[in-house]
Amino acid sequence: MAMDKSAADSYVYARASGILASSYVGQRARQLFSFNSLQELWSFVFKKELPVVPEALFAKKLEEEAFDAFISQFRELCANYAKPDPLVNALLHKYDYENLKAFGAAAVMGEKNPPSIKKITPFNLLDYSKWPNIKQITENSPLSWYNGMDSLAEQFDKNYRLDCQYTQELWEAVMASPAVCRASIRRLVGQKLSLDNVVWALRLRVYYNMTREQILGLLAYSDSDARSVNDVLVSEAVKTLDWDVNDYGKWKNWKHRDLLNPYEEGVAWTADPGWIANAYKPVYVRNAFRLFHMYPGSVCSLLCWFIIKRNEYENIITAAESLRLGADSAAVERISGISEVKNG
Repeated sequence: MAMDKSAADSYVYARASGILASSYVGQRARQLFSFNSLQELWSFVFKKELPVVPEALFAKKLEEEAFDAFISQFRELCANYAKPDPLVNALLHKYDYENLKAFGAAAVMGEKNPPSIKKITPFNLLDYSKWPNIKQITENSPLSWYNGMDSLAEQFDKNYRLDCQYTQELWEAVMASPAVCRASIRRLVGQKLSLDNVVWALRLRVYYNMTREQILGLLAYSDSDARSVNDVLVSEAVKTLDWDVNDYGKWKNWKHRDLLNPYEEGVAWTADPGWIANAYKPVYVRNAFRLFHMYPGSVCSLLCWFIIKRNEYENIITAAESLRLGADSAAVERISGISEVKNG
């Protein structure tokens, strides 16, 4: 039952603080990587009986349980408000966009069974019960234009449009957040989206040898109609387009230099987009922790809680995958952002 806003703000901040205190992020996440089996990890994280599923499906079941726990707690916090803030809706809608990509891919490949989805009921924009009719799934939603496709090329184009639309939805919600914390939210989310564009642009250069003009047409802008190179979310990526990916001298004075893969004199070096993305994870979480306590009882706290708990969810999945694949623990901890390697 929803409370008046003042009471809800106080309760939600206290409840959210309690949940974060026992979350597996930062150095506490190391505990997730200390087990020898998926079953041990399950018992540690969920404190409940093991599911009766074939061994081959156990990792998938663990991932689903982790996501449901994450989203259930977020729903519980949001339910204390009579009307969720647009930023709350935007955060959850990310999974609608991801689900729709999965449905589109399944439809293009002619699959009969629907793909598994990340459930965000009652916040979902889409009617997933209408599978396999993509048009009916998206009908009466802001994504109604995504109504089917005939080829993988068309799927790629539509998925890019989905990325752009989600970025714009999120950014508009950020810019509509309460004045008291808007600037801080803008910096937090803006830097993440900006770095996402840097990493994406670098991937397209390193792995696909794309040109500047090709890449400019594939970035996620805050205003996808204007597509200005000065757009707040793409300007940093645009700046790096002129830097040789194999020349550390071009990158060493970058303001995010600490995120670069290590450089050793006399050894061939290439800017590594995956390294940058992983190195930013702990930075993003630390920034979210700081803002969570700076603006108690505001949508900023909910945003930061979501960022931190999503990181925990990702840590759980990474730990599960490392057990399933028998991966090297040191490498896995670096990928998860637990083990940091500074450049220089």
